[in-house]
Amino acid sequence: MKQILTYLIALLPLLSQAQIGGRNVYDFLNLSPSARASSLGGYNISTYDHDAVFAYQNPALLNDSMHQMVSMSFVDYLGGINYGYGSYAHSIEGIADFHAGVQFVGYGEMVEADILGNQIGTFGANDLALVVGAGCQADHFRIGANLKFINSSISGYQSNSALAFDLGGLYVSENGLFTAGMVFKNMGFNLGKWNSGVSTPLPFDIQLGFTNQLEHTPLRFSMVVHNLNRPNLIYFDKDAPTEFDLSGEPIENKFPFFDNLFRHVIFGTEFLLSKGFNLRAGYNHMRRQELRSLNRAGLSGFSFGVGLKIKHIRLDYGLASYHAIGPTHNFTVSTSIGSWLQ
Repeated sequence: MKQILTYLIALLPLLSQAQIGGRNVYDFLNLSPSARASSLGGYNISTYDHDAVFAYQNPALLNDSMHQMVSMSFVDYLGGINYGYGSYAHSIEGIADFHAGVQFVGYGEMVEADILGNQIGTFGANDLALVVGAGCQADHFRIGANLKFINSSISGYQSNSALAFDLGGLYVSENGLFTAGMVFKNMGFNLGKWNSGVSTPLPFDIQLGFTNQLEHTPLRFSMVVHNLNRPNLIYFDKDAPTEFDLSGEPIENKFPFFDNLFRHVIFGTEFLLSKGFNLRAGYNHMRRQELRSLNRAGLSGFSFGVGLKIKHIRLDYGLASYHAIGPTHNFTVSTSIGSWLQ
């Protein structure tokens, strides 16, 4: 009976209706891996071109144009946190396209104190994910998979690990202007438990994405629908005091259907002005709603970026606005090893 009650209590968070934050471990896996992805709203699983970093978000995007592509991203994140992602892609003709990457997060130095609040030193915390993946083609369709070894550690205290994998698919139209992707992300299991003794789930997510470039124009539009496995992304505080209107009648909390609907959607736009110069913009409605202040929203939820190619090197910059707590700055440098050897 004790075991049954324990399992039921552990399942309660999965059945409740609340925001997705705090439900999972290793949420750093959802951080944007590159400046380009960051400027397009954080996710992009359907843009089919030379960008090997996109394979982290959907392994089906791997293709032979990424052969020997090396990329390195660094992000000046919030509150002194820094993270980055480095990757390499390689194609073997007639077999498949492969990539490998390392994602890391450093939370900086933090003050350590005892239960009475006395400072006794400092400590740090880090996250790490090692990623390998492969993709192959079948007519107008592509399929791919990623395998991730994940580790989180608090120096001097505890370190835990997990294994996860992604499964992705992609459809590419005959003229290449329209693509549609779908990915099942972060399926897996923990290799250990934290101090609570509860094996908290990984941040599993089902995403669907579309990208379309208008014919004879330099405009490319993308849309990603995320958290398809979590219909409700809005949190209602059941313990909040009841509000009353001017007549003294209690105000009923109505579910904002369209607000919840658009929290699942991220929009991105690219202006392909030339092969060496691109402008980008994105909008993430969930980020805007969760990080806006009560009185004004500012630019929270919006993101912007630019891409520049100088000979064999591609430089990308992305800015994502988090309103009052400030923006994040994402920088990516990428190049093809093969282009230097020609």
